[in-house]
Amino acid sequence: MNLGSGGITLALGGGGARGFAHVGVMEALSQGGVRVRSIVGTSAGAIAGAGYALGATPAYMRMRIRRFAASPLANDPKLRALLPVGDENELDTLTGRVGRLYCRGKVVKSLFLEPSILGPDFFRAMVEFFIPEVDFKDLEIPFAAVATDIKTGKPVVFDRGPLRPALVASCSVPGVAPPVELNGLHLTDGGVASLVPADIARARGDCNILAVSVERQAGTSETPGSSLEFYLRAGEIQGGLLTELQLQEADLVLRPDVGEVHWVDFSRHQWFIEQGKAAALACWPKIKRLARPRLLGWPRRRTTQECGRE
Repeated sequence: MNLGSGGITLALGGGGARGFAHVGVMEALSQGGVRVRSIVGTSAGAIAGAGYALGATPAYMRMRIRRFAASPLANDPKLRALLPVGDENELDTLTGRVGRLYCRGKVVKSLFLEPSILGPDFFRAMVEFFIPEVDFKDLEIPFAAVATDIKTGKPVVFDRGPLRPALVASCSVPGVAPPVELNGLHLTDGGVASLVPADIARARGDCNILAVSVERQAGTSETPGSSLEFYLRAGEIQGGLLTELQLQEADLVLRPDVGEVHWVDFSRHQWFIEQGKAAALACWPKIKRLARPRLLGWPRRRTTQECGRE
């Protein structure tokens, strides 16, 4: 009997700090002996996937995340000013309140008068914190990162050359950072075109695709209260519908319960990791079935299955 070697392809979605949940998923896979044959990642999913593809253990990744969450980079005042009012966890002092109001004023000014809120250095520094200066060919697991061409709107897939520039392009959130110029293209966050890159993994010929979505729940009980909020809500709805279509290319979709936590709330890092691990363990029988070997040349009957949030 001629059997394939088994294993899965991970399609890891974007979501900022919520992307730490990917580490919990990979920890469950590692501890359960599930082989990861290849990884395709967008934004935060690209950084997490690149670390695992390099050979980093989940324990090491947890340690680096803990240090990052405590670093000045993750606690940049302009970054934390993006948190909704009431979500901050700073001490409620007069100085703290004044500082937040000042930074929010700077953010509003940046939205209208500057190319981006944080400039080009934040995401570059974040990638450098987590990922060494290596090439794609140095990775232990085949890996691809997804960015978006801001001019054409099409996804751009990187799987060769220097790793860091591709990751910076993949996670540069529009408006927060300016487009990244790379290979003659102007690139922004891969989540604009492919938030959870199951469609990219399928187009590459990868099989047994486990997609992990760490996006916030699309529904809301609140009616937008301003024209800007209406505009942003409409964008969320459009993006959510596109993502659901792309997820149909996965064999199994895992949705860790990350609630409605904002993408810049790095203080919840440990909770995100545990939510990812819990989601994988809750779906473990389906993951094991997806990863088991099959007869070579015998096509798998594919139907997209869901696991996680309702």
